[in-house]
Amino acid sequence: MPLYEYMCSCQTVELVRKYERRDDEVLCRLCGGLLVRLVSAPAKTVWSWGDTPWDGYHDRGLNMKLRDRKHREQVMAARNLREVEDGEVEREISRVAGEKDRHERNISTFQRVLQDTGSTSIAMAETFPNPEV
Repeated sequence: MPLYEYMCSCQTVELVRKYERRDDEVLCRLCGGLLVRLVSAPAKTVWSWGDTPWDGYHDRGLNMKLRDRKHREQVMAARNLREVEDGEVEREISRVAGEKDRHERNISTFQRVLQDTGSTSIAMAETFPNPEV
C-alpha cells in the first residue's frame, strides 16, 4: 500500500493508506485537527537486487519468471489456466466444508444404525436412502 504524507498545525505524519482512501478525512491523534494530504515526491526505489533495471518478476503460482502481464496471460492461456474470481475461494471453502459435514453425518448415522441393528444393509439403506430402489 502507498505511503502518504499528511500535515496539521502540530505535526507532519506519514500514513500507509489504500489508494482509494487516500483522500478520506484523517484526524490528528495529537490535536484532533484535520490532516491535509501533502504532495510528495516519488521515492527512488531499487528495481531489483543489485540496483539493476527491471527484467521481470517471479510468479510463485506459475513457478516461473515473467516479463510482464501480457507474458503472464500468454503462459496462463497455454497452460489452460484462468484468474480466480472474487469470492471464488470462499465459495469453494464453504462447499467443501458442507460436503465434510454431510460426510460426517452419514458416518455417524451409519455407525449408529449398524450398532443398533447389526445389519450392514439396513445401515446402508437408512444412511443413503434411494427412492428408486
